[in-house]
Amino acid sequence: MSVTFYSPAPIPPNEAVRNAAVHASGLLDRMNDPALNAIAKQAKELFHADWAGVALIVDDVQIVIASSGGQIGRYERARSMSAHAIISPEQVFCVPDARSAEAFGSNPFVRVGLIRFFVAAPLINEAGLALGVLCVSSRTPRPAIDDGQADGLRSLASRVFDTLPNS
Repeated sequence: MSVTFYSPAPIPPNEAVRNAAVHASGLLDRMNDPALNAIAKQAKELFHADWAGVALIVDDVQIVIASSGGQIGRYERARSMSAHAIISPEQVFCVPDARSAEAFGSNPFVRVGLIRFFVAAPLINEAGLALGVLCVSSRTPRPAIDDGQADGLRSLASRVFDTLPNS
């Protein structure tokens, strides 16, 4: 029998500036916004997935502000797979089978069967900071995504900022 341990994502070196940008963005005030829920729904449909959401990573929490197929709310950042995605904001983060991935097999959401496949495109503001992600998950594993799917998710993620007033 092997034992795996889930390691929370490292904290980005620009965390204080990134957190300030999350607070200043206006996105924290957009909980359950219909326009953001529509973007989440499109992401869910793009991958024929069980769930999609807009999640902000701020301070010690992940806040899901929009969702299609699941709940919105606050979650511990230490349990967040999305927090791993903001570490490399230039790329779409994909875990085809979280249960088989050493880094994620012991994640609480993976252990209870809520997440096997996970993909996330960072939400990049004008200053180039990753404030959170547009993420998609399924209870069944999937193949790695292709360039077209990554581009589609990136495009949807960029539309999150288009929903803000004065954008």
